[in-house]
Amino acid sequence: MNKYLCLPISFSCCLNPSSMKLIVYLLASLLLAGFSTLPELSFFPISNTSAMVGRVASEPKAQIDTQYTHFFTRYATWNGGDGVYSTPLPDGRIVWTFGDSFLGLVKLDRTRLPNQNVMVRNSMMIQTVETFDGFKTLNKGANTTNAGQTYFNHAKQPGGKDWYWPLDATVYDRKLQVLLSHVQKTGSGSWDFKNASIDIAICSASTGAIEKIIVNKYQGQWGYGGAVCEASDGFTYIYGVIHGNLTTNVVVARAPKGDLTATWQFWNGSQWGSQPKDFSVYKDASDQFSVFRYGAKYYLFTQEIIFGRRLFLSESSRPIGPWTAKRLLYTVPPEHSTDKVFTYNALVHPELSRNGDLMISYCVNTTNFDDLFNIPGSADLYRPYFIRVTNWQ
Repeated sequence: MNKYLCLPISFSCCLNPSSMKLIVYLLASLLLAGFSTLPELSFFPISNTSAMVGRVASEPKAQIDTQYTHFFTRYATWNGGDGVYSTPLPDGRIVWTFGDSFLGLVKLDRTRLPNQNVMVRNSMMIQTVETFDGFKTLNKGANTTNAGQTYFNHAKQPGGKDWYWPLDATVYDRKLQVLLSHVQKTGSGSWDFKNASIDIAICSASTGAIEKIIVNKYQGQWGYGGAVCEASDGFTYIYGVIHGNLTTNVVVARAPKGDLTATWQFWNGSQWGSQPKDFSVYKDASDQFSVFRYGAKYYLFTQEIIFGRRLFLSESSRPIGPWTAKRLLYTVPPEHSTDKVFTYNALVHPELSRNGDLMISYCVNTTNFDDLFNIPGSADLYRPYFIRVTNWQ
């Protein structure tokens, strides 16, 4: 099933472990240096139009999507998470996957109590209609206060040292194929873990039930699967990242006929081959980004690196670039980027984009885990927010 547009891991789920350590170190250094708020790191032009090479277009305009922001302001079952991927199903419903998620109860003043919640490694919802009650959390025990279970479990999960964070997904032969980052604990420290492999969950497109998990589809240094795009040439493109010194560059593979379980080919800058190559098709992307097709063009959407507030869009005539006409779509409000709260995991949701606009979500999180509990509004410090952008082309 081709998507109308093409879709694309949690403070935990979207970041490569080595880059997470670097980012955490940088954030800590800035705060210790006495910044009351994090400075805006200017890696890109600020002007919306200065980066538009050869384009004449109206300036993008954004507004909060109050409907979907309300839908994800939940008081029971799933009530917080990140790594927010959405995939349309053949019957018109939408499946949502998340990384680390809270399952439990939230008080009316948006206080999350720790004894009435459990954090699981990932979760899944199915959206039937566009109403608040149109969302169903599929995790076992999600309706309890402290017995919720992780949805995608790794075979070694009982030991707690191996788990999955869901990446992008697609539908092929009426089966939902979800790319999974197999994360492995490597030591006793909070940031001692690595991406061990990319696996694929095959799920029922009608119920979401897991039918099987294909392990070790990809093993290597690049976490392919953060973005997926079904192109007009019959291939499905699978995007990964290479991490350098304060940089994250994009690499790309592809699978034929929309089937992620088929043999992957890797782009080396001039041709496709059987082995991954260190060739970047885009430089300075966030760890989580989107690639989608609209009309005859392909678009790459990314957040400013190092938890920046600015969200950018570039375009190309091919799914492998070159990417041009980079422009600023939106700047996240200051209250979502302070010394205590940061923004990350920005994604495009093409199946929710309508009337020529673009639906975008971004996640917020806190620098202090304890802030997620026991105070009014604590449930809103770890969750997605939604905006719609017009004049984005």
